Amino acid sequence: MPANTQPIFTLTPNNGRVKLTTANTTRDLSVTTNAYLLLTAGANGTRVDTIEFTHSAAVQTQASIAAVGRVFICTDAHGTNPRLKREIALTAVTPSASAIGAVFTMTFSPAMVLAPGEFLWASISATQTSGGYDIICSAADF
Repeated sequence: MPANTQPIFTLTPNNGRVKLTTANTTRDLSVTTNAYLLLTAGANGTRVDTIEFTHSAAVQTQASIAAVGRVFICTDAHGTNPRLKREIALTAVTPSASAIGAVFTMTFSPAMVLAPGEFLWASISATQTSGGYDIICSAADF
């Protein structure tokens, strides 16, 4: 453990990010196709505060497709031994020049702590016909 013990605090930002456009229809990540590695825990563990799912598209009026966002904890970068950590409903939203698009946030309170050697994977349950979801994990390593 680094010398950040009185009090314990994080040392280095570790903000994972990925863009998802295509569905992974497994709810247990038994197939990793169209699911992606979001974050690798640091050598002394990682604190995760939030994970945001934000729909983005080339045209500001392109709607999102209703789906479920999923986050898994795995034991390696290949998605081995996945465990479903949390799901979030991603509702269909039609943005415009004056209305924001879809933004959904998973907040971990208390913060989720990943041990060294753990990995976060993310997936969505429905293919987006316009754009996709930018998934950003706000985290930091101990």
